[in-house]
Amino acid sequence: MSELLQVKNLYTRFHTEDGVVPAVNGISFNLNRGESLGIVGESGCGKSVACLSIMRLIGHPGKVEAEAMLLDGVELQSLSEKKMRSIRGNDMAFIFQEPMTSLNPVYTIGFQLQEAIRLHQGLDKKQSQDKSIEMLKLVGIPRAEKVFHEYPHSLSGGMRQRAMIAMALSCEPKILFADEPTTALDVTIQAQILELMRDLKERINTSIIFISHDLGVISEMVERVIVMYCGSIIEDTDISSLVKDPKHPYTIGLINSKPQINVDLEKLDSIPGAVPNPLNMPGGCPYHPRCNKVMDICKEKFPEKQTISDGHHVSCWLFSKQGREIKS
Repeated sequence: MSELLQVKNLYTRFHTEDGVVPAVNGISFNLNRGESLGIVGESGCGKSVACLSIMRLIGHPGKVEAEAMLLDGVELQSLSEKKMRSIRGNDMAFIFQEPMTSLNPVYTIGFQLQEAIRLHQGLDKKQSQDKSIEMLKLVGIPRAEKVFHEYPHSLSGGMRQRAMIAMALSCEPKILFADEPTTALDVTIQAQILELMRDLKERINTSIIFISHDLGVISEMVERVIVMYCGSIIEDTDISSLVKDPKHPYTIGLINSKPQINVDLEKLDSIPGAVPNPLNMPGGCPYHPRCNKVMDICKEKFPEKQTISDGHHVSCWLFSKQGREIKS
């Protein structure tokens, strides 16, 4: 597979009256064509902000800097806003967590679908209407011709999310960002939406970046996964290795806190404490106040990325030469 997206040393900071909030701290990753990548972590770990930064949707008081943000070899940071608008919705699309806040309540579903298609694909009114109805059918919406003329409030949550997916895929983007697209849905509809996204990915070979705090959902959807904590990538590998042999104590905590149907537990495991205030981050590794394997060096310096095996990387002192010397 050829490389589609390259992100190198991405930083996103919000300059507030109380101080600078470091939302994303120098993350780097690549995405290949047709690949599905998961970004997982607790709320507030920088998952969504990182993806919005790539799409250049961070407004004031946020500031985005990166050594490189390349889409098909084109540096996104150097593009004019007009050129960037032609890429959003066309080459890159975003599915937001709550469709009711993303769809405009005063316009019909069809109007909102047509708007993107006419803007990016240059189709006339009749052609864009036919394409819109075709996309609604593609995502499994019954009575697509009627739904085309309906308003968002008249649809169920699952149907609204399907309409959002139809809008995101209408121009057959190279990359689809899906920001917890099933969180607000019940379990049955969630399974249908996940199956729909898998099916559509195979049909049009779109690369997907799937954002979630739920490792169960992530494991069903992606080939490779990034674990984020406090704006940093702390572990990245293929999904099979992560689930079977997680390395970072935080990743282990996330996996152990997931309910399991076939295990009789009196009490779920949980990670103690909470994500620290970004305005008052602890020194060293930001996870050390919550870690059950903390060492003195964890409180002093942020760990460098270590290679565990081919394609498996972790940022933790437990796997560094210095950490092993301390333990011994």
